[in-house]
Amino acid sequence: MTTNAANILFVDDERQVLSSLKRLLRPTGHKIHTASSGSDGLALLDQHDMDIVVSDMRMPEMDGAAFLTQVAEKWPATTRMLLTGYSDLSSAIEAINKGAIYRYLTKPWDDSDIVLCIEQAIEAQRLVREKERLENAVAQQNDELRSLNESLEQKVAERTREIEASREALEAAHNDLQQGYAATIKVFARMVQSRAGLGNRTSVASDAHEIGAQLGLDENQCSSLHDAALLCDVGKLTLPDDTVRTPYTKLGANEQREYHRHPIIAEATLLSLEPLAEAATIIRHHCERYSGKGFPDRLSADEIPLAARILAVTKGFADLLDGRIFEDCMTVNEARSYLESQKGDYYDPAVVDAFLKWLGSSRRKSSEALERKLTLGSLHAGMTMARDLCDEKGVLILGEGQRLTDSLINRLTQLQDAMDEPFEIYVLQTGSRPRSPDGSAVDR
Repeated sequence: MTTNAANILFVDDERQVLSSLKRLLRPTGHKIHTASSGSDGLALLDQHDMDIVVSDMRMPEMDGAAFLTQVAEKWPATTRMLLTGYSDLSSAIEAINKGAIYRYLTKPWDDSDIVLCIEQAIEAQRLVREKERLENAVAQQNDELRSLNESLEQKVAERTREIEASREALEAAHNDLQQGYAATIKVFARMVQSRAGLGNRTSVASDAHEIGAQLGLDENQCSSLHDAALLCDVGKLTLPDDTVRTPYTKLGANEQREYHRHPIIAEATLLSLEPLAEAATIIRHHCERYSGKGFPDRLSADEIPLAARILAVTKGFADLLDGRIFEDCMTVNEARSYLESQKGDYYDPAVVDAFLKWLGSSRRKSSEALERKLTLGSLHAGMTMARDLCDEKGVLILGEGQRLTDSLINRLTQLQDAMDEPFEIYVLQTGSRPRSPDGSAVDR
C-alpha cells in the first residue's frame, strides 16, 4: 500500500458487485472495506476513519440516500459517492441534495471511469486537508506574529523608557556641567573685579550678547561672547597696580607695551579650558583696531573675528564711562559721540551703529530701569538682589537673584558695621525679575 493510500468503503447488498469493486481497486494500493448493508456500513465507520464511501442506491432496509445522509451528518469529512442505475436518477438527485454527494456513478460502470473518479475524490480530499492545514498554519503563525508584535511593542516601550531615562540623566548631567561652568565663570569674574582699578563687566556682557544676536551670531557664539566679556580683564591680573589703575592714554610707552600683553596672557590662561577656548580667542583679538593699528596681532577689518569687534565696542563704551581710557569719565552722550568719531579706525562701523541703536532702544532703557541702588537702611524683606554683592576683595556675600529676608538684612547690617564700609546694594524694582544675557526676564 502506498504512503498516500486511502481507506475506501463500498456498500452494496450484492456480493458480486463488492467483489468486482475490490478487485478493480486492489492495484491502486488503497485499503478497501466492504459492507452489505447501510447498518453494516455505519458500524464500520464507527470503527475506522474512512476517506471515501461509495454506496449503492437500491438496498433493503436502508437505501443509499438514507445511508449517505447519516454519513454526512456524523462524518462530514468523508467524501460520499453514489452508485445508481439510470432508472434511479430522480432518487439520486434527492440523495445528492440530502447527503451532499460528491459524485454519482451509473450502473453498469466503466472501470477506468470509476477508478478515475475515486482518485479525483482522494486528490480533492487531500487538497481540502492541505488547505485546512495551511489555514491552521497561517492562523498559528498569525497568532505567533501577533504575540511577537505585542512582545516587540513591549520591548520597544521598555527600550524607549530606558532611552528616555538615559536622555534625562544626560540632560541632568549636562545641566550640572553647565551650572558648574557658569559658576567657574563667576569665580573668574569676581577675581578680576576684586582687583583695584577693574570693575564689573556684567553690563558689557549683556550688551555684547544682544549685539551678537542682532548681527547674526548663533547662540553658542553669543554665549562665548558673553563669557569673553566677563573675563576680558583676566590678563590684567598680572599687571602692576599702577598700570591697572591708570587710564590707558596716560600710560608711558613701556607701560603700554606691558599692557598690550594682557590679551595674550588672558588667552593663555583660558585656552586650556575647552569650554572657554572660543572666549579665549575673542579676548585675544578684542583690542585690535578696525584700521589694523591695534594689538596684539595688528589685524584689521574682517580679519578680526566679529565677536571680538563687538566686544571692542561694548567694552570701549563702558571704559569711556568709567575713565579707563581717558583721565576723565565721559557722559553717555560723550561716549556715544566718541564711538561715532572712531568708526573705521578703532571700531567696526556696522557694530557701532548696531550698538548705538541698541543704547537708544526702549528695551535697553527698561533693562537699566529694572534695578536701583539702595543703602542698607532702605532694604526690606521681599526685595531681590539685582547684582552680586561682594566685599572689597571680591568675596561673594549675596548672589544676584537672592531674595532678601529680615534675617539676611540683619546679618548684612552686622557685617557692614564690622567692616566699617557701606555696601553698594542693587535690587530689582518691584515686580521685575532677573534678566538673562539677552535682556529678557527670566524666572529664578
